[in-house]
Amino acid sequence: MEVVYQPDLVAYMEEKGRRHIAIEVISADHSDFDVTELYVHFMTDKRAAYFKESKHFRSIVTKVGEVLLPPYRLEYDDVLTFGLGRGLFGIKKLTYEGVRL
Repeated sequence: MEVVYQPDLVAYMEEKGRRHIAIEVISADHSDFDVTELYVHFMTDKRAAYFKESKHFRSIVTKVGEVLLPPYRLEYDDVLTFGLGRGLFGIKKLTYEGVRL
């Protein structure tokens, strides 16, 4: 599996000192409906070590950093692409392509 970072994300990661991107599966159980989705976010070195050791996340080491994949059955394309987008109120957020529930 190949991991591609968009140039704007690489610049942001270098500026902020970020090295780890994690993909988590999160769920919310409400009385009327259930929601399960992917949560893609940055992680500290300490938290990344915890996820690899205790939660058995798989690590893909790249030139830019490391991507942590959960021990769940997800659908992956041959190429995972990460970028930097704008969310609500212009807040920066990670974007991703190539992984699905």
